[in-house]
Amino acid sequence: MVENEKQANKSVAKVMRITFLIFSVVFLLNVLGIFVVDMKIMAIAYVLGSILLWVPTIIVNIAKLDGVYVKYVLTVCAVIFVTIVTSTLGYHAVLLYIYAIAIGSLYFSKRINVLTTILSVIGVSVGQIICYAFAILQDKNFTTFYKLIVYGILPRAMVLIAIAAIFTMLCERTAGMLSNLMNAEEQEQMMQNIKAMHKKSQETSRALMDMVQELSEITESSTKSNEQIVRETGNVLESFSSNTKEITSANERTQDINARLEELASINVKVSGLARKVNELSKDNQSNMDHATGSMQQIHMSTNECKKIICRLGEESKEILGITRTISEISQRTNILALNATIEAARAGEHGKGFAVVAVEIQKLAEQTKRAVDDIGRIVTESVKNTDGAVYVMEQSVKLTETGMCSIQKVGDSTSMITLSNEQMTRQIMEMDKTVEDIRIHSSEVASSMEQVNINTKSNYQAIEHVTAATQENSAGAQAIEDMVVRIRTLAMEPERKDA
Repeated sequence: MVENEKQANKSVAKVMRITFLIFSVVFLLNVLGIFVVDMKIMAIAYVLGSILLWVPTIIVNIAKLDGVYVKYVLTVCAVIFVTIVTSTLGYHAVLLYIYAIAIGSLYFSKRINVLTTILSVIGVSVGQIICYAFAILQDKNFTTFYKLIVYGILPRAMVLIAIAAIFTMLCERTAGMLSNLMNAEEQEQMMQNIKAMHKKSQETSRALMDMVQELSEITESSTKSNEQIVRETGNVLESFSSNTKEITSANERTQDINARLEELASINVKVSGLARKVNELSKDNQSNMDHATGSMQQIHMSTNECKKIICRLGEESKEILGITRTISEISQRTNILALNATIEAARAGEHGKGFAVVAVEIQKLAEQTKRAVDDIGRIVTESVKNTDGAVYVMEQSVKLTETGMCSIQKVGDSTSMITLSNEQMTRQIMEMDKTVEDIRIHSSEVASSMEQVNINTKSNYQAIEHVTAATQENSAGAQAIEDMVVRIRTLAMEPERKDA
């Protein structure tokens, strides 16, 4: 039907182009004086009619429009063309009244014919009324409006309707014959198509059987794979569940380690403060030890000087002791001499009395000197003994001083080592504090990473659960496909069984 309308549109455009040529010949004949229509009116009719006659060609052949509305546009153009010609040329164009009806008949459509008839009757009637009203080529037979209606418009309308009815019946008859002819050809073509379709159906059935077989194998393999995936996914889910617990536990342990590291960092800060205090005290102690060492050295020097002085004092005391011995010997000799003098004075008698007194005094002095020398000797002896004891004590003091100096030196060295070790310990504590801080930061990062891993693991766990569910649904779908494959195989085998 659509193809018929396209062909009819082309035919209408062609007929209206031919009409344009005929209309142009009429216009030239009027110019040559063969027709007696007023040239001005003829020019107006020719211009307007030419435009309407070329509209179908522009729509169908140039614009290539093929919509359903095209046939209505073309028939309306034909009706307007007849109306314009009727209005301008009057009774000279009586034969053109059926032009639009003839154009509409090319579509073999009753609807188009009825529409064209109605529009043609209206257009022709309006055209005659316009001719009468404006006295354009007035028909002398219609002297009044009543006569125009009764003897002009109504008869011509009836003629148009009758002709339109004849055209409509011819169109229906022609359409019926064409339909029967087309039905016979279509039936023959249908039989050929059915045979080809049957052959193609057999080929398709065989190909479908092959594809069904292949699909069945693929479905079976897919089912086994899905079952394997479900089992492995179940194992993975168990592993993920265990990993999630382990990760949660590791995360808790990491957080506990982080808390312990924070406590250790706090303790390290305190220890670092104590180490700095110990370092300061060690430096003070080192200073005190250096001062004590200097003092001990001075004491050692003073002790040595005292020892030397006491030793010289002992030697001088020994010299004094020797002198006292010499004096004692002199005193003894003097006493002996006094005794001898006394004896000689006694022998001398009266002449020796004065000498005897002197001898007695000398003897007394000798005895006193002896006693004094004895006392001095005793004192000097005691002094020598005390000096020897002092020398011994000083020597012991020197030894003890030297021992104390060695001990103080060792203590100083130990204090220096302690100070150095304390400084090293302080640096190490500071480094350890920095290391602990780095470990704490890294531990926090590890804790965050573990938390993220835990979240990702849970997300993966949920995703795998979804995959498992989807795989199970896929398995169910594969089973449904397998059932459908069996049904398709059965349906595909039916044509072969019927042919057999």
